[in-house]
Amino acid sequence: MPSSLPNAAAIAATRQRLSQFSCLTTPPTLTTAEATQVRDDLRYFNEWSDYQTLGICASSLAEGQRSLELFLAALGIAVSLDLPDRDGAIYLKFNTLKGAWYLDDYSGPSRGVLITFHTSEPETAELAGTYGPFPFDLFADPSALAT
Repeated sequence: MPSSLPNAAAIAATRQRLSQFSCLTTPPTLTTAEATQVRDDLRYFNEWSDYQTLGICASSLAEGQRSLELFLAALGIAVSLDLPDRDGAIYLKFNTLKGAWYLDDYSGPSRGVLITFHTSEPETAELAGTYGPFPFDLFADPSALAT
């Protein structure tokens, strides 16, 4: 976490932008500008959070695993998961604090990536929450990845 305190107005504005995705079953198609803003917003909350939990509902294991690895790389976490083969739609959850994952079959209509930001600091309490669903390929562009 950075040494200076976050700007409360910036947290509120970021939260408002990310909250527009709440209650969607599938992620919307984003313009290039919208996708850039969402990536920036997720990185901003990542900078101030203690850890994250990602939940992915995907039509296949390959789609879910690829999007998880892209999102984690964009959040500055390198991981290569050796997941068991599975056919059909899946639910994949990953906790960045523990490095733990959970994988199961999924029969619901939802698709996309959810991110929950966790924080223990009162100054950043307003950013805590679950956001999404976001498109699987939000961080697929190599120039969109964290440096």
